[in-house]
Amino acid sequence: MSLEAKIEDLTAAIHALVAAMGARPVAAPAAAPAVVTITPASPAPAPVAAAPAMPAPPVFEVPAPAPAPTLPKAPFTDQKSLIDYVMSSYKTLGVAKGAQIQQVLVSLGHQNINDVKPENYDALFAGVEALKA
Repeated sequence: MSLEAKIEDLTAAIHALVAAMGARPVAAPAAAPAVVTITPASPAPAPVAAAPAMPAPPVFEVPAPAPAPTLPKAPFTDQKSLIDYVMSSYKTLGVAKGAQIQQVLVSLGHQNINDVKPENYDALFAGVEALKA
């Protein structure tokens, strides 16, 4: 069998497959050999059972926000006791670390100890105590 004959047989087989699948073949060759019928080797697969229903989507709850950290309660309630506390802390910390008290004041938005408002007493106390630790 020549190569050309094999090609013609394969072309005819392809056209037969296309016809068996229900589609129209592109263009039949001029000299088409006998039509080849193809039978399936195995029976058609059994229909697949219906998939089980999808479970409900998960529900995610937004966690409650963590409570804001509470500042330690300042042991002073007026300007005089605030100044006494800062001065004694300065002496306890020494000159090098005591100078960092000014940075605590600046972080609270104050330049002078006399400008600290009562609502900032707890934050100032916490900042100075952090320097002692």
